Amino acid sequence: MLAALLFAVMASAGTAVVRLRDAVSGAPINQARFVALAERGDSSDQLLRAQAMPDTGLHRVTLVADVERCRVQAEGYRALAVSLTSRADALPITVLLEPESLPAPFRELADAAGSHPTAGWVQGYVRDAASGTPLIGAWVDDGHAGTRTDERGYFALPLGDIQSPPVWPGERPLPREFTLGVDAAGYPPWQRDSMLRLAGIQTLLVALDRDKAGPQQALLGARDRIGGDGVMADDGNATRGPAEMAGKQKASLAATLAPPSSIRVGYADAACTMPCCTGSCTHSCVLPLETYVRRGLDSEWIASWNAQSLRAGSIAYRSYGAARTQNPMNTSFDICSSACCQVNDAGTHASTDAAVARTPGLMLSRQAGQVFAAEYSAENNAWDDPGDGLGCSNVDLSCGDGFVGSPSPGWPCLADAVAVGRGCFGHGRGMSQWGSQRWAIHDTTPQNWRWIVDHYYNDNGDESGAGSGLRTSELTSPLSLSAIVAVPAQASAGTLLSLSALAASTAGETHQHLLIGASLYASGVGYIDDQANDASLVLDPGSHLVARGFSVPPGTPPGSYDVLYALWLDVDEDGVISSIDLPLAMVSEPAAFSIPHAALFANGFEGVPRQQ
Repeated sequence: MLAALLFAVMASAGTAVVRLRDAVSGAPINQARFVALAERGDSSDQLLRAQAMPDTGLHRVTLVADVERCRVQAEGYRALAVSLTSRADALPITVLLEPESLPAPFRELADAAGSHPTAGWVQGYVRDAASGTPLIGAWVDDGHAGTRTDERGYFALPLGDIQSPPVWPGERPLPREFTLGVDAAGYPPWQRDSMLRLAGIQTLLVALDRDKAGPQQALLGARDRIGGDGVMADDGNATRGPAEMAGKQKASLAATLAPPSSIRVGYADAACTMPCCTGSCTHSCVLPLETYVRRGLDSEWIASWNAQSLRAGSIAYRSYGAARTQNPMNTSFDICSSACCQVNDAGTHASTDAAVARTPGLMLSRQAGQVFAAEYSAENNAWDDPGDGLGCSNVDLSCGDGFVGSPSPGWPCLADAVAVGRGCFGHGRGMSQWGSQRWAIHDTTPQNWRWIVDHYYNDNGDESGAGSGLRTSELTSPLSLSAIVAVPAQASAGTLLSLSALAASTAGETHQHLLIGASLYASGVGYIDDQANDASLVLDPGSHLVARGFSVPPGTPPGSYDVLYALWLDVDEDGVISSIDLPLAMVSEPAAFSIPHAALFANGFEGVPRQQ
């Protein structure tokens, strides 16, 4: 209540009142700087005046204009570009900043979990929603066992060995699906339904409000379609995709499109934990885009699904959200946080976190500069099984069984072998979530995430050019290359060169699985590769000089050569560049390297006989 009163008192014309919270722990951030940004996107070095209220995370920022683009900086956190407004009708703003390192208890549990790969945990923090104060001694349980929060509000609840499940008294196995409950003195009980007992670590931020009943977790996205024991079998990582196509220079280069650094999400609480539909959102929460994707993927996909399905889902989820930043649904937020839009809450899982980390900044686009709103639903087969009791909302089932699509809204029929006999459950547009999992674990032709994305959003257009209607979107890249330098710039065949370039990333998170490829090219000679020196690369956001070696093969003809430099995402995870991998950036420098003719300068001075 006190924080709400302070918020009301501090708000006035020409100012924006901002709550700053730790995106992981939910703790208030009490010391911060707000720096105005110039129109071109870099800092104008104008420090905005900000008044902080001690121990609340509330900051009153004086704005020069009604809407001010600024960078929020706090020690120990990654800076985030946000838009602040002083409009009287704007919703209260909470900004979530990502810590530079995870909290100590998270790191400690991760170390312990590494020795127990089949065990499961739920960890997180319990806090007061308005103030962010940690709630000490709150009881957290899964209906079988429980634990209390410590002096930091932190808890870690073991779920047991998932492959050899613990049992109730009387040897009854624990259910795969459970309800997590939280009880804290002075607060209404809180619970989250439909949680799954999975191997690995699930992370949750619980924010309790004294004045409201605890939030109930609704059935979400693909999870509505579970049935049975609550989880589809995971047959392990998908094998490599189809055989390699022709040479790597013929691969389609992803178009460059910088993702938004942040996204404004409508929530029903100041702690950004209670999802809401558009008209019921009372707070605007500003999140880094990659944080947004992590917080949502485990709600819209199922964390036990194959890694290739989860990675495909991360592309769809990121694109759908990012598209809303270009077309906001409300003046105070870009997108809502419930199933009215796409679900986003304060829970994550290690498996979905890992999937998001494989695809940072990658989105879909159908036209230059525009992010495609990549729709998806649980089961997109164009056949409504009259006996399954599932809700099919597809307005056009003309494609028939074994096809996905909804032609009248612009999604053409697409043959989808894994859909045969599956009753429609959803709107039929875009990716079939259950289809993504079935393709990932297919008995004879398991597919990787790139194939799955291309299948549903481009009708495998990279290979066949078959995409039509809304199935004509392609993957974009947050990476770029420039300024190639070859050292030495002139040398004989057989020399080991150093090839460097300036690589830039707007992904918002580190790309950890890149490969650096390079080629020499000359008319009449063709492309010369050096696969043995293709190098792995970990690329942080921003601009960085990157380098690799290149062995010029003995016998390479004399002449001038263009140098081609490329960054590839290692899709098949084999450490070798192939057509299965995704080229994210490529640049060519004409005549950057040359091999002199052997006779040239043979006597020290051209045309002058050597002295005896």
